[in-house]
Amino acid sequence: MDRKSKHMMDFISKAIEHLDVSGFEALEILDVRSRLASREPLLAEPDKALLEELDRRLLQVTGSLKERISEVADLAEMRRRAHILPSHWWWYLDGIASYKHRAAAG
Repeated sequence: MDRKSKHMMDFISKAIEHLDVSGFEALEILDVRSRLASREPLLAEPDKALLEELDRRLLQVTGSLKERISEVADLAEMRRRAHILPSHWWWYLDGIASYKHRAAAG
């Protein structure tokens, strides 16, 4: 794995472990994940597996990230302004958290 991709994966991994971040820092996590998405075709299979694990961990903390971001920004408005594609699912934390909440409720 190249150094830049490794640095971005390390950033996301550490950020997920320490979610006592501001909304702006939570937005940075999403931004770094988007930059990493553009590098995915360059990753070897073991590195792609590591990224998939990071994504699973990111999915586990969607509620926390959504809460932090909602303190500083409207995620839906940010997606609209930035023309975020649905393939960048991490920018859709509001919908994911809502779905998880409804599924848990039953």
